[in-house]
Amino acid sequence: MRHPLHFERLADRYGAARPPYPTALYDRLIAERVVGPGLRVLEIGAGSGEATGDLVARGCAVVAVEPGPELRRRLTGEHPGVRVLEGRVEDVTLAVGEFDSAVAATSMHWVDLAVALPHLHRALRDDGLLAVWRTVFGDPRIETQFRRQVMAIVAAREEGVRVESVLDPRPSVAELEAGSFFGHLGSWQWPWHVDLTPGQVGRLFETFSDWSPDEVDAVVRAAARIGPVVREHCVTILHVLRRV
Repeated sequence: MRHPLHFERLADRYGAARPPYPTALYDRLIAERVVGPGLRVLEIGAGSGEATGDLVARGCAVVAVEPGPELRRRLTGEHPGVRVLEGRVEDVTLAVGEFDSAVAATSMHWVDLAVALPHLHRALRDDGLLAVWRTVFGDPRIETQFRRQVMAIVAAREEGVRVESVLDPRPSVAELEAGSFFGHLGSWQWPWHVDLTPGQVGRLFETFSDWSPDEVDAVVRAAARIGPVVREHCVTILHVLRRV
């Protein structure tokens, strides 16, 4: 897996390459009181703001944490009303009880949980919430010609390249509950799909930190052989926990 600051070189195109999160995800966050008008929300690893705009649009007062300087520049430009902190969530200074909730959109797998969880515990109010979500590209329950080609590329990797359990991506609920700082409230999944041209396939897979440039080229060629458009079936997975 590449270093997380690999995303710096994709800062100008990462957001356009990644499909947005489903609206149902934000509806659930509102229902769980993670997100809503006037709520103080800490966003962990905000990137160039793929989820930030949706949080702001739903009335949240967002403080975003992002270590990458170019990603921060784009985030600030797109969302000038958002306070942006420089650094990793493990290292930034946060006031005790400063936030109603903390959220991580496809970023928590980069975080040192042993440091971050107690840090977030201090920064949240007594009944504060932690929401962690991530999209899985390639629903294993649906077999397609395109997905078979993708899995053939993955299977050709050298021994020792880690492949995650597809529908239980890191961090797991058990990892998020470690240390008894947070207790699990619930988890949800939303299946959805997106139609992509070979060029869009290349731009999307380029954003995957565990895909090499040669593998990206191979998946683009595979998509082009299948047709002008391929359908990728996805699942967005959300875990919500409460501060203990």
